[in-house]
Amino acid sequence: MSTQTIKRFFPHSKAAIVHQNGVQLGASSTGVEVILHTRKNERQPCCAEVISGDHYAEIGLFFEGKMLVDYDGVFSLPREVSEVLSEAGYVVPQECIA
Repeated sequence: MSTQTIKRFFPHSKAAIVHQNGVQLGASSTGVEVILHTRKNERQPCCAEVISGDHYAEIGLFFEGKMLVDYDGVFSLPREVSEVLSEAGYVVPQECIA
C-alpha cells in the first residue's frame, strides 16, 4: 500500500500492554513513535502505528470530514495519537482519548 506519512516521537511517553480490566501485562517501555498513514489520493489518515520498544499497535482511523468518529485496534486511543491528529488539523472528541 502506497501511503504518505506523518511521524512524531514522544521521548518521555510510556507504552505498555494493558488488559481490558486495567491491569498492566508485563513491563512498560519509554519513548513512543506515532506514524499516521494516508493512502495515495486520499485526504484522511487511514491508520496510526504506535511503536515503543517491543510494543506495537496499528489503529484503524475513521473520519467524517475532519472529525474522528471511530477507531479500531485498541481499547482507547493513546493521547499521543490524539495530539498528532490534532496538530494535523483533525478533531478528536474527548471521549476517544485514553
